[in-house]
Amino acid sequence: MTKNVLVLKHFESPKEAGVYYRLVCLTGGNKGESYVLLGNRIIIGRSEKADIRLNDTKSSREHGEITKVGAYWVVTDLGSQNGVVVNDKKITQKQLAEGDKVIMGQTVFKFAKVEVASKNKVIQEGTSDKGAGNKGLIPLIVLLMIFGGLFLFDDEPQKQTEKRKSNIGQYQDANNEYMTAIQKRQANENKQLKEKLTVIYQRGLRELRERNYLRAIHEFNLALIIAPGDSQAEYYLRKAKEELDKEIEAFMASAQRDEESLKFRSSIISYCSIIRLLYTVPDDPRHKNAVKQINELEVKMGLKTGETDCLKKPSTSK
Repeated sequence: MTKNVLVLKHFESPKEAGVYYRLVCLTGGNKGESYVLLGNRIIIGRSEKADIRLNDTKSSREHGEITKVGAYWVVTDLGSQNGVVVNDKKITQKQLAEGDKVIMGQTVFKFAKVEVASKNKVIQEGTSDKGAGNKGLIPLIVLLMIFGGLFLFDDEPQKQTEKRKSNIGQYQDANNEYMTAIQKRQANENKQLKEKLTVIYQRGLRELRERNYLRAIHEFNLALIIAPGDSQAEYYLRKAKEELDKEIEAFMASAQRDEESLKFRSSIISYCSIIRLLYTVPDDPRHKNAVKQINELEVKMGLKTGETDCLKKPSTSK
């Protein structure tokens, strides 16, 4: 956790008097904890650098953020795999209201306001001090009755009210502009990311069609570096690895069948195919096994060890 949040138990409150906003965790590994929002931008996710670190495998490393915009708090999805849900509706960005339920992965938060009036007096999440209010009610009514006539002939309160409305309107316009700018920036970033991923997917799928499995795997790993947890990249990566494994198994079965039939040269050809598929990963056990099998077949055929073409290292000329 960072200085951007104060971590408390659900029923605890900050010690200093004031009005605070917090996220109360209702489910998951963080259940029962309360995060008082102190900074203007709070990152939420599995990352160790997150302000609120989630113990939730369904959440992304940087799943979402809570940003203070004027007097309001705004939640934004940071391109997470499973999205952000507010009150059963999936959102990209939304201004929060007191009592909203915010879901990231399998973790549910409640957005709440807490007011600490003094060391001995705390008003939390919509509760109020009813006794104190009743004691001051009657004197207030009497004062209003006594001085009410004065206000009937004084237009200054009306001017102040109109001024406050004007100020509120100006602030709301500025807030709307800021919110629009955030949404445009987010949309632009999402568009650029999708364009990059599309190019990488196309390269990877082309390599996959041409049976260049290791190159395809490289491209899909690159996509996951750019967009961690991207479901499409994970699917393509899994598919490329499955196709590679399937082809190696087929060549291995063919090589063993030909060796049993004393077709040593055909067996060597199959083992060489495995070596070519795994040419960039010589430490792969299947690559090492193919080299070993070829060496043994060379002995059986009366050849020199390493004489087979696929075992020869390419010569370099000056």
